[in-house]
Amino acid sequence: MYTNRIGAMFRIYMLIPLLVCFCKVEGQGGQKPNIVYILADDLGIGDVSGLNPESKIRTPHIDTLIKNGLTFTDAHTTSSVCTPSRYSIMTGEYAWRTQLKRRVLDGYSKAMIAPDKDTAPKLLLRNGYNTAMIGKWHLGWNWVIENEGDLERDPQVPYKFKEDISSHVSYSKPFTGGPVDCGFNYFFGLNASLDFPPYVFSENDRLITEPTETMPSRGKRSDFPGGKKNDLEGGQLLMRSGDKATNFTVKDVMPELTARSVQYIREYNSKAPFFLYIPLTAPHTPVVPGEIFIGSSEAGIYGDFVSELDWTVGQIVDAVKERGLEDNTIIIFTADNGASKASFPIEYEKKYGHKPSWELRGRKATLHQGGHTVPFIVQWKRVIQPNTRNNTTISLGDLYATCADLVNERTDPNQGVDSYSILSLLKGKQDYGRKASVYSNFAGRFSIRKGDWKMDLNEKKGQSYLFNIKEDPSEKNNLFYNASFDHIREMLAKALNDIILNGRSTDGKKLDNQGDKIWRELFWLKPQKQQP
Repeated sequence: MYTNRIGAMFRIYMLIPLLVCFCKVEGQGGQKPNIVYILADDLGIGDVSGLNPESKIRTPHIDTLIKNGLTFTDAHTTSSVCTPSRYSIMTGEYAWRTQLKRRVLDGYSKAMIAPDKDTAPKLLLRNGYNTAMIGKWHLGWNWVIENEGDLERDPQVPYKFKEDISSHVSYSKPFTGGPVDCGFNYFFGLNASLDFPPYVFSENDRLITEPTETMPSRGKRSDFPGGKKNDLEGGQLLMRSGDKATNFTVKDVMPELTARSVQYIREYNSKAPFFLYIPLTAPHTPVVPGEIFIGSSEAGIYGDFVSELDWTVGQIVDAVKERGLEDNTIIIFTADNGASKASFPIEYEKKYGHKPSWELRGRKATLHQGGHTVPFIVQWKRVIQPNTRNNTTISLGDLYATCADLVNERTDPNQGVDSYSILSLLKGKQDYGRKASVYSNFAGRFSIRKGDWKMDLNEKKGQSYLFNIKEDPSEKNNLFYNASFDHIREMLAKALNDIILNGRSTDGKKLDNQGDKIWRELFWLKPQKQQP
């Protein structure tokens, strides 16, 4: 049924702005603000034209948010890859405090958020909000699996299975541990990234259609002239082979998520405020812009996909306006990490004259600034002065504490243990408590930022880094091996060790992380290794 709906939505792709609903939500005056949280997937800070004057992609709708709101110029994810970053958004906790010490989940992974873990949507739900999520989850859920006890887990990623378990999954049965068990009244979307099977939409705790077909694998071709590694275009279309629903088409996903998000806002009729979380699938691989966006940028199909993402942002913001909700709605636009080398290869930076990380070093999956520095734009018409900027170093993990501050809830001190409220910053004040931020990469390695200083740690000789980010934002001058900065390294090492070993970065009693107290990525804490 949903595939017919997709077709219909796609045919009216450009008509949505003309369909205006004039009714307003009753009881808006004096209400807690609605919250619309839009999360791009693998978007570089240099992809947004309002943040990078040299961008080869026009993003007029995101740029309008910039003009109408507040831009945080030093916003970071907690990880440079998606699963751990999204975990922090939901829970206000670093993902490496769980069993996930490295890498990401797939479409058959177990639920990562424990049942007793509080989340931002749970917090808002118990404070009178209706909560909805439309988009990509990528935090695992518990499928009904035949003979699960006989299946081996991946030692690298304990939430994953070591083998393909798709033939063991009972697709017809409801799953647990997903969005509706983590605080959302309603969910529509995908389990994982759009290049992971199963390729099928879910609603609440069930699949909409059981996958009965197989998606063929796509990606770099072994017979490509010049060798597989040179097939950059093939790499942009990456999709792993696996189960898919009949008529599931990857190009229809962004239009469907857009239409569903707009529909939710237009049809919302409760007097209660709402929290709408919209984690989109663009511009992550497969890079598949809709036909009407082909050629809309000067950065190839990647730029065109970002243009489609920008269009989606415009549709969502317009829906808020049409309902008369704009004055009492916080709209946040950000991304889960920096741009991917697969989506936009490094070789294309010269070809198109476009740099997704702009002046920053590194991309997705790295510890360099370009891996975890993201756009973070907030429009809140009643509160935020338009076209303003704030250079405070904030984290996407701050959503939990900010929501608690917004509803004036005193939360359990052992929940959201790495989250700090940015509400005062939104109101033009500077009362922000974070003293240091920790970042991780795909391999599970660590980086810490405190003040102007950032240190990346790597067991391999010559591959640790120390930078003064204020003086050297592009991370060109590595001071790690300069003895004159031993005191800085020691200060940062102590701050990092305290955050890791105390089980929290907020004030409170010491807690235990899951798994081993010291795991392999904490090489400097092992007795046989010297501390940095």
